[in-house]
Amino acid sequence: MNKGMVYFVGAGPGDVDLITVKGKRALQQADVVIFDRLINPFLLTDIRNDAKLIYCGKQPCKHTLRQEDIQREILIHAKKGKTVVRLKGGDPAVFGRVGEEAELLAEHRVAYEIIPGITAGIAATMYAGVPITHRNHSKSFAVVTGHASKEDGTPKIDWPSISKGVETIVFYMGVKHLKMISTELVKHGKAKDTGALVVQWGTYSRQRTIEGTLATIANKVEQAKITNPAIIVVGDVVKLRNKLAWFDQKPLSGKSFLIPRKMETNEKTVSTLKENGADVFEHDLLINREEKQNIKNLLNLSSKRELVFLSEKSVYAFLLTVGTNGLDLRQIQSTFLAINEKVQRTLQSVGLQANLFVKRVGMSPVLVGGELEINYYQDQLNNKAEELVLTKQIVAQKDVESFTRLIEEQHVNTIFVSNPMDALTLIRFIELSGISMKDVLDKVKVICQGKETMHVLNKHNVPFEWAIEDLPDLVSTLGEVVLQKESS
Repeated sequence: MNKGMVYFVGAGPGDVDLITVKGKRALQQADVVIFDRLINPFLLTDIRNDAKLIYCGKQPCKHTLRQEDIQREILIHAKKGKTVVRLKGGDPAVFGRVGEEAELLAEHRVAYEIIPGITAGIAATMYAGVPITHRNHSKSFAVVTGHASKEDGTPKIDWPSISKGVETIVFYMGVKHLKMISTELVKHGKAKDTGALVVQWGTYSRQRTIEGTLATIANKVEQAKITNPAIIVVGDVVKLRNKLAWFDQKPLSGKSFLIPRKMETNEKTVSTLKENGADVFEHDLLINREEKQNIKNLLNLSSKRELVFLSEKSVYAFLLTVGTNGLDLRQIQSTFLAINEKVQRTLQSVGLQANLFVKRVGMSPVLVGGELEINYYQDQLNNKAEELVLTKQIVAQKDVESFTRLIEEQHVNTIFVSNPMDALTLIRFIELSGISMKDVLDKVKVICQGKETMHVLNKHNVPFEWAIEDLPDLVSTLGEVVLQKESS
């Protein structure tokens, strides 16, 4: 029997850039991805379009799949010869039950590899400005589960040992029992004024940090309504936060933006947003599928047509289509026109001289490009142009899954569309995915840039919170918009 390969991959604590290079590589080659609720959903955009997704998210008192079912799923797909990635939040070996899952594979002689990840207990504390060790404050640390393991629903912990023998203690999944944890630590030797810190959604822009002491932390967390996922840190290292806090002090902390297309022109925008503390999820929501067209009749070699190329990609797609139709580019007598200077430079780079397109009375051009961009420019020309559709747009299930979870789990609070094609991409993606636009807009706001983008959104009845003419000060402009919405 052809047995497959299983990779147990640590996805890191939340920030998508904290997955290891090796873990990301395994994810990209997977046939099957079995993932839990603590992974950043945006990581799913990295997998192949044809990969199978299986959600096994666990929440307190609500398990989508039981542990036995998860292990069975891993084994079934591996025995079919598939490459399986079991994607776990943080590190697989830190309360991730990787030992049980790997043990079953070993018993069935299925090959596997464990790829460590960055665990929240170290990453979230450092993002909150607290190093887990420091030679002047802590030379030891313990990682402890705060999850219920006794019959009375409380964690089973050797309180005397950790209270007296460890300088820094990190509790996972312990928010529900925080008052009991604080009481037991004081009861067994920790001072009441020992520093305590709770970090929720660590390493995400939405990270929240509550600081106190063992005497005060439980009440502070209750008042702030902090829930899981969160980690608790106890020890003198907590006092370093006043000096070392760096992450949640940025101007766009708590802001998260989804950009519907990945473009070189967005690079500065994306880097600026990230540098100032925002989460940015930039991804091509639509996949271009080549249209097999017989263009011989359209491009009759004896006729002179005006071909208007609408994007850089359309130039290369056209050349491929000409070749697959058995045509010789040198025999085409049509005039080549470019919709803008960037497309003009692309045509010139492949040896095709082109003027810029200028609309004229009586002109009937042939628009060359993808389905979305042709629809947009047809609107500008009042549907008077012929069309050469080189690509149509489809959606991948992994992108639908990622988008849906990003919105529903509130990882995104703003969709930023900087141009008309971004707007059309978002609208078309939601249509093809069968998602309710109303449900999306109930959870996020839309900010757009430019009058043309406003026109597209208005035409498709998509309300937006703010329209920005230009971005002289990106951070203050977007930060102000988001803050206004939150305070309203």
